[in-house]
Amino acid sequence: MEEAKPASQESLNMLSANMKQTMEDVYKQLYVDMVLNEALGKGMLDSVITNDDSEYVGTVINVHANVCYAILCLCVQCRASLKSSSNVEKKYNIRRSVVTAHEMYKYLYGFTDKQTSWTKIEQELKTKYPDDIRLIDKAAKTYCDAYAQESDGELRNVAKHFSDLPEEFFCNLERVSERSETDRMTALLGFMQPIHTLLAQELQDKLGILYSVAFAQHMPVQKFQVLSVCSEDTINKLQEGIKKYSAIVGKVMSQMNAAEIIDKKFDLQIRENNQWRNYTDNNIGLHILYVYLDAATTFNAFLHSETFVEYQQNLSYLILSAHEGFKKLYGFDETRRDQSFWVRAIKSYLMKCDDEQLKKEVAEVEAKLDALSKSDLLQDEDRVVAFTHVGTIKKQKKEASFKVLDYFRNPLSQDDLKPLVGFLYVMNNIIRLYGEVLEKENKQLNKETEEKFVGFLNKIEEVDKLLSQHLSNQEQLEKWKTTLEDFKTLMKKIMEC
Repeated sequence: MEEAKPASQESLNMLSANMKQTMEDVYKQLYVDMVLNEALGKGMLDSVITNDDSEYVGTVINVHANVCYAILCLCVQCRASLKSSSNVEKKYNIRRSVVTAHEMYKYLYGFTDKQTSWTKIEQELKTKYPDDIRLIDKAAKTYCDAYAQESDGELRNVAKHFSDLPEEFFCNLERVSERSETDRMTALLGFMQPIHTLLAQELQDKLGILYSVAFAQHMPVQKFQVLSVCSEDTINKLQEGIKKYSAIVGKVMSQMNAAEIIDKKFDLQIRENNQWRNYTDNNIGLHILYVYLDAATTFNAFLHSETFVEYQQNLSYLILSAHEGFKKLYGFDETRRDQSFWVRAIKSYLMKCDDEQLKKEVAEVEAKLDALSKSDLLQDEDRVVAFTHVGTIKKQKKEASFKVLDYFRNPLSQDDLKPLVGFLYVMNNIIRLYGEVLEKENKQLNKETEEKFVGFLNKIEEVDKLLSQHLSNQEQLEKWKTTLEDFKTLMKKIMEC
């Protein structure tokens, strides 16, 4: 089979432009849905619909709004990936589509036999549009068979929240690519797009001229002056940081992969070793790096946005990234702060050192962290729920998509954005300070490791001499020599990583 050729830049630009237009179209329709929802609640649609129809029309409006918002999200995510200049940026940006896809399928069809808002509407539409409904159900079944599985549920969980296991996060991130997630989007849109079209038609049929009139409503627009939030020098350093720290992660993951190969080949049961767990599951450095890389790549996507809605949506992802990252890094709850990355892995270690300059830097960074912990923007749980939820938010008794539009209607000021930039600055300081921790730890660890490694190789050499002298079976001896060379090669790779 011939290998697929990469898409040309011209075709990618065209795809991005088409998504931009789709994004603007569904944003307008989403805004219209909110206007209609508010009008319905105030009784302003009573002249065109009966009381019996009121609940049904309200459900159609809500489902249509959520479908519109999901399509908008997919367009923003894909455009961010297409604009990314590095592979790691593409992975971080496009991984959000895993969450959108999973949440939308769960909202529309669910994973149990319980009826959803869409399946209730579908019963009404079956007699009116039998062929369309049949094709929609077929496309949904195809998607379910391919993607609504346990492994993809794990991928969704890791993509939505920062994992407690950094190795798990990066291993799942490796599963994500622009191509794989574009295929997922295509399968998802196979039933979402026709649902979107049918629901719009149903609203047109039920509301008549009022549906068209709603499109005349003015939508909010705000221009973002990015350079007033951060300097061009900061933006350049951001790119350098993404490149530098993604390379470090790549190196660490290579070491892990090499160790896994040795473990599998020689049955060393490496995962039972406490040192291995410290290097993988308990590796605070990896935690800090994925928090930084997520915030940095998301901020970069925000900087490269072109329209109001694209800026706003990428801004929502930046808020989510900073919120989730800050919770693990320092936390908003003072009573649990001792368990934060900052206290248990950095502050507690560096404050024991004799270096007064380091202690001063620790105090300065903690003061910044403390100020960020009081930021209304970073700790706003209601905003986070709206940005991550699909359907009705029970606490607020409002559709998540409409709550998001409330935020869009009241755009953040330049001053409001400063905590997000401040979070990136403090992340840079923390990475540098953690580097000091590692440097001090590694001096001791390298000395111990080198002694153990040399001693281990000496023992292996002794075994080799004994076998060479006393093993008479030439075939077995050759097999041992081959195994020994393979083992030495793999160990050398680990030490060189």
